[in-house]
Amino acid sequence: MSVCSIKLDRVKAKGGKLFVGGSLECDALGKNIPRLKAVFSCEDRTRRIPIPVLEQGEGYILFSHVYLLDKLFFNYKNESPVTLSFELWLGDDNVEVESVTLDTALPKGISESNNALIVSEKIAKRKTYINIFELDLRSAVKRVVYTPMVWALGVYFGIYKKLHPVKKNRVTFMSGRRTELGGNMEFVWNELKDENDLELKTMFFAQTSMMKMVKVLRKFLYLYATSRVVVVDDFFRLLNTFKRQKDTKIIQLWHACGAFKTFGYTRLGKPGGPHQYDKNHRMYDYAIVSSQEIARHYAEGFGISDNAVIATGIPRTDIFFDSEYEKKIKAGLYEKYPVIKDKKVLLFAPTFRGNGQVTAYYDIEKLNINELKETLGDEWIIIVKLHPFCRERFIVAEEHEDTIIDLSDVDELNDLLFVTDLLVTDYSSCVFEASLLNIPMVFYVFDLEEYVRDRDFYYEFESFAPGKIVKTQSELFECIKKNDFEQYKITDFRNKFFDNTDGKSSERVAKKIVDIVRGGI
Repeated sequence: MSVCSIKLDRVKAKGGKLFVGGSLECDALGKNIPRLKAVFSCEDRTRRIPIPVLEQGEGYILFSHVYLLDKLFFNYKNESPVTLSFELWLGDDNVEVESVTLDTALPKGISESNNALIVSEKIAKRKTYINIFELDLRSAVKRVVYTPMVWALGVYFGIYKKLHPVKKNRVTFMSGRRTELGGNMEFVWNELKDENDLELKTMFFAQTSMMKMVKVLRKFLYLYATSRVVVVDDFFRLLNTFKRQKDTKIIQLWHACGAFKTFGYTRLGKPGGPHQYDKNHRMYDYAIVSSQEIARHYAEGFGISDNAVIATGIPRTDIFFDSEYEKKIKAGLYEKYPVIKDKKVLLFAPTFRGNGQVTAYYDIEKLNINELKETLGDEWIIIVKLHPFCRERFIVAEEHEDTIIDLSDVDELNDLLFVTDLLVTDYSSCVFEASLLNIPMVFYVFDLEEYVRDRDFYYEFESFAPGKIVKTQSELFECIKKNDFEQYKITDFRNKFFDNTDGKSSERVAKKIVDIVRGGI
């Protein structure tokens, strides 16, 4: 049994900040990447925040970090003491921290109890002064122009809310990235549309002109002020720009299944990661996930309390348990692409590299798509589905133009899974949906070490992947020739990341919304 203990040599609370530093000794560290977490609790709220590791040696790590106490819990005046405890994860395993000792005198306002620190000193709001001349031009303009404008709109919204009270039965679906219902939202909407006592509204817009944005903003302010429940399925910046009504609840129907690549506040201190004082995502009252196993990861990533994450299942996955939908999609795809009807289909669906839409790419030179087709033979068709952010496309030889089909810009990836016999991917979250259909998978990860270093995962990749892992093109071709896909891994994977495989996730989310509206939750 592993023995892990923490020795703190620096603890101090001052000006709304908590300084914590020390070392962890654990005989199980080995070559595992340690993930040390600070877990803050106050009354019924929790907040899990990563602790950066400064140094790792044989059997020990050194750490030090500063936490902003007034930013732990979103819009919450915590008058009660805040308790700090520690979690250690090695690979996929939660290792118990047996003891926390102090190698320093505790300052006033901090005490210790049961392997935890208790901060009872009243948490003051920190005063922040920013010298705009030390910022880059874009940040300086934002501070000088954007911030006062948002403040003025906030004052206006405060008055607006008094004139437009919440309608107790209004449920509004909002998105700044779509123009119509789709994904999880559409499934939940369809469950709610026959509830006669609910008033359903939508507020969708994508990129738009400044003049249209004024109209969009007016509609947003009205619906945000008057809705009992606001439903989103992705990041929506306007939600944290304006302070909502006290009776308004926000539900995040996050678009992804499972927990794979780290995101949000799990990436604190890493390139492209957020800051402790950021508001993004933290205003959600509830976030839906596919299983209780991953709830803590979403709580950490969104910066919300553990009890705000509910494992209802992901609404859009209901299609994988709908035989009529499957027949319809298959018939439509066979009619559209008749060449695939009597063939086996290999779906190549990797994710992108880069930091986002602007820099996204996939290194197509790492796979000779024509040679892959020749390796497969005549019984196979290849469907290519690159991430929509990627612009470059494979060059298909003339003799393979009818049997290598690039659908990167058309058709829904989830629908293509219904006709897929083998999925070749890398770090794409489509593996969760594929597991529901028990599709054999191969993980072609030529840059695994680099990807782990730059992006990282919630689970060790080798134990996570529900299929064969290969790192070279020759290994990929060889495992396909031998039908060596390690398909036995799928069952345990599916059971870990899906609590419910009954096709009723939409129904459970809809019930939660109805309970809020009718029960006054």
